Amino acid sequence: MPGINPLDYIAVKNVLARYCEALDLKDFRLLEKVFLPDVIADYPFNSDLKGVDAVSQAIQKRLGPIRTHHNLTTQTITFDPDGKEARAVTYFNAIHFGQGPHEGKMLCAYGTYLDDLVLREADDGDHEGVQGASGIWRIKGRSVLFTRRIGDEMIMKEF
Repeated sequence: MPGINPLDYIAVKNVLARYCEALDLKDFRLLEKVFLPDVIADYPFNSDLKGVDAVSQAIQKRLGPIRTHHNLTTQTITFDPDGKEARAVTYFNAIHFGQGPHEGKMLCAYGTYLDDLVLREADDGDHEGVQGASGIWRIKGRSVLFTRRIGDEMIMKEF
């Protein structure tokens, strides 16, 4: 039985990092390179999201006008024996910066992303910067759990 391709570990990490880039850069189309089109997602602010468009719209509504800085910290990634599915548990912290009347205020969120990922064939050999990976990885299911939120919640509600 062949082992797990160690380059897939890097490819999974890159997909999870791309999520943070999409949010912080406000490049929400980039989420199409993070999630499967039919992803199922459970966020504390919206617990029944189906499809990448629904996830993107919910995040845009929540974070669109807010400047953010997301960080990924402690992480474990495990692969199924066949190497075609993976499970990632990733701790995060995210800083949300107040705008307008809330300039100078912050809300810090701490929590965990629980992701189920699947391997897909790379289109035209594009391994998204990880040459030698088995293909490209996408999140098929995500649950977000908050550990703690510290700061002014109003910056998320009033713009």
